[in-house]
Amino acid sequence: MSASPAVAARPSLNAKRVTTVSVTILFVAWIVNYVDRLAITTALPSLAKEFGLDHTQQGLILTVFFAIYALFQLPGGFLADRIGAKRTMITAMVAWSLFTGLTGLVSSFGMLLIVRALFGVTEGLYPGASMKAVAERTQPHNRMTANGIVTSANTLGAALAPLIAAPVITAVGWRHTFFAVAGAGFLMAVVIWWALPAPLPEPTVAEGDGERVLTTSATTDVSTAQLLRSGALWRFTLLFGGFDLVVWGLLSWVPSYLQTERGVSVTASGALASIPNFCATVSMIAGGVLFDRYFYGRHRLLIIPSCAVGGVLLLFMAYATSTTTFITYQSFAMLVLFLSFMPIFGLPLRMLPREVVGRASALINMGGQLAGAVAPFIMGLLADHVSFAAAFAFLIFGVVVAIAAVLWAPQRPEELRTDFAHA
Repeated sequence: MSASPAVAARPSLNAKRVTTVSVTILFVAWIVNYVDRLAITTALPSLAKEFGLDHTQQGLILTVFFAIYALFQLPGGFLADRIGAKRTMITAMVAWSLFTGLTGLVSSFGMLLIVRALFGVTEGLYPGASMKAVAERTQPHNRMTANGIVTSANTLGAALAPLIAAPVITAVGWRHTFFAVAGAGFLMAVVIWWALPAPLPEPTVAEGDGERVLTTSATTDVSTAQLLRSGALWRFTLLFGGFDLVVWGLLSWVPSYLQTERGVSVTASGALASIPNFCATVSMIAGGVLFDRYFYGRHRLLIIPSCAVGGVLLLFMAYATSTTTFITYQSFAMLVLFLSFMPIFGLPLRMLPREVVGRASALINMGGQLAGAVAPFIMGLLADHVSFAAAFAFLIFGVVVAIAAVLWAPQRPEELRTDFAHA
């Protein structure tokens, strides 16, 4: 007796190859994305010296990028759903590489703000398209593991950015560093255009690990307005915002803090700042696997303990008395906190249809980036007017927001589907 055509078969060798090649390419693309984005955090002391900037102005440079980046998450997801993920990714990567290169040509603080704002526009188009590309090239039973691998490039890129940028800044200066990073972005755009496989065919109904996922025939009329009316997606947006406030606060200020407050050299600050992000990379992959295997439908059991323990470690980090203890506490905090990353991002991406993944992931990511826009500026103000200890202690607010939001957000897949259906 033949199997029903409505039920997806196990992945063929060709499907496995599409998934493997796609995940590999997108993993490298995200590393390039993060090196482009975070090179400036290692260069901040050099920029401050050249343009005479205080901590508040340095924070504003980062805030301008994050605010514009956040606002263009939804347009990026909409564009990916309309013209395709691959076209959107290539367009975004070419454009942001152009503005990365222009960063090395600025001659004033005002020009720097304008270029970083335009950089935010172009980078903002990429995340929703990337998440859609993963969804199109994976099957439900392995989608979160694939997403965990791809998005672990975020933390790996964050780890590699100071390692790459610091010695280059020392050798050739901050301006030529941005030229070099821009070249890597242009090259990666060519790789995506030439080597990224076409999406897998999609059946009417697919079955993953016991759940059924709505697909094309049921959702072709889903509008952006319906997504914006989904209360559950906004709760996940708030959850990711609390989490990212912590992450972007640390990524924005740790390299500069080590150089200016701890007296660490540029090169050494790059090496030290990379250690916690390598920890986060391992933890993110582990969190994706744990979510797929043990915590699917009960993600609070993973998110709440990791955020609570992470918050305590952040408090210890903020008031650490030496560079070694500061980096040690930060490393353990990142190791614990990033177990939550894929559960936070995972449920909506796993359960929603591919037709809306670009826009839905962009909405959730927008919350994270808006928090990223808040963190650098507030921390700069606190560093100028109170202390860096107070600036880092502020990050505990993000942990509290994340715990409150996860208690409010849906716990079971059917809750998310019901909310989406009534939006």
